[in-house]
Amino acid sequence: MVGQTDRYAIAPRGEYVFGIVARAPMLSRRGRERRLVQPDSLLAWDPSQPHAGAAVDGPWTSRLIIVEAADLAALANDTESAPLTDVAFPEPALCDPGLIRDFLLMHATLETAATQLEREHRLAQWLRAAAERFSATPPARAPLTLRDDRALRLACDYLAAHYTRNIGLDELAGVAGIGKFRLIRLFRERTGLPPHALLIAHRVRHARRLLEAGTPIAVTAAATGFADQSHLHRHFQRSLGTSPGAYRRQFQTWTMPRRGPDLSA
Repeated sequence: MVGQTDRYAIAPRGEYVFGIVARAPMLSRRGRERRLVQPDSLLAWDPSQPHAGAAVDGPWTSRLIIVEAADLAALANDTESAPLTDVAFPEPALCDPGLIRDFLLMHATLETAATQLEREHRLAQWLRAAAERFSATPPARAPLTLRDDRALRLACDYLAAHYTRNIGLDELAGVAGIGKFRLIRLFRERTGLPPHALLIAHRVRHARRLLEAGTPIAVTAAATGFADQSHLHRHFQRSLGTSPGAYRRQFQTWTMPRRGPDLSA
């Protein structure tokens, strides 16, 4: 959610509200608590009490996500580490530059034509980081085993075989037979890439083959799982440093037959 307002009031029913306040300060109220929230602050409201806000110097802009408590609890108890406890935010203003930066990146990703895998990955990673940051018990991660190597192979093979599909993080973790945070950790430590980056790499590679054969760009985008031509263009340019159109024209030039001398005269 993105928008501008000069007041709000929420009575949460099992929901967490996370958001960035921008452009102007906000006077917040939760129970007897009153605080002046400065621009570019990150707020985390847990479901413990209703909360509200009002403008101080005119309307403010906000970026919000709303997460059900059950979803956050599932993330906090993923098998990658010991369960987190007391996921609460008694001090809702989160003064953590890394969390703020990653929230903005995650929120921007949710608004784009990114893959489902990338959106779910960034959201899950951010929520997990926020939960760990305010957990009463820091989690201890279990060491990787040979079983994890097999899980990674299964996940990589699945991405290669189904690169045109909009695969979700839960689906991929189910194929691998492990929790999604352990899967994310496996990809990061063993490949240096998040799962969605490998999915995009498969799509770009297959798109190259189609473009080399002269396939139209729109047809190529649809055939390789991209949302549209602009989605293909963005990732193609980022991966290869050139546009799909320029790449296709290059191969058309190379394969164009040369005309011989005119001997009819």
